Amino acid sequence: MTATDDIRDIFSILHDGTISAWTGDKNLLTLTIDCEYLAERIDKSFDRFYVELKNVDKLELDPWANPIDRPTIVKTNYADIFKAELEILSADIKEDVVVVACNQHDTSFDYCGGNLTISCRKIKIYDQNKNELTAEQFGEICKNYWDEWSKK
Repeated sequence: MTATDDIRDIFSILHDGTISAWTGDKNLLTLTIDCEYLAERIDKSFDRFYVELKNVDKLELDPWANPIDRPTIVKTNYADIFKAELEILSADIKEDVVVVACNQHDTSFDYCGGNLTISCRKIKIYDQNKNELTAEQFGEICKNYWDEWSKK
C-alpha cells in the first residue's frame, strides 16, 4: 500500500470525526480528530485520535461558499485551513492526492465545508494515549464497530 492509500483509508475510517485541533508544520503535522464512537472501542474514556502527517507535500482547503454564489479562495495556510472545525464526510484519491470532503457547521464563517486536499510521505494514527495503531488495526476497530451496529 502507498501512503496515499493509507491517507484515504484512515480518513475514510474517521468518517463523522471532526478535526478539532492541529500542531506542527509541513515536516510533521499532528491533527486531533474527535471520533468518540471509534475511540471508546479502545477505552471507554477515549473520545479522540491523533493523526500525524509527515513530510506534507500539499495541504489545502477549497471551501464550499455559503451562500453558494460567494467567491472563495483556496486556503493553504494551516491556521486558516483549521480555523473552523472540519467534520470528515468521505475521502477519495484523485490525481494521486487524497481529497477529504468536510462539513463545517460554524455559521460565523462564509463557507459550510470544503474539499481538504492532502499529500504527504507518511501517515500515522495514534489512540488518545498516543499508542500507535497500524492501518490494519484501525480498520479492524472500524469493521467491528459497523458489524455490531448492523446487528442492532
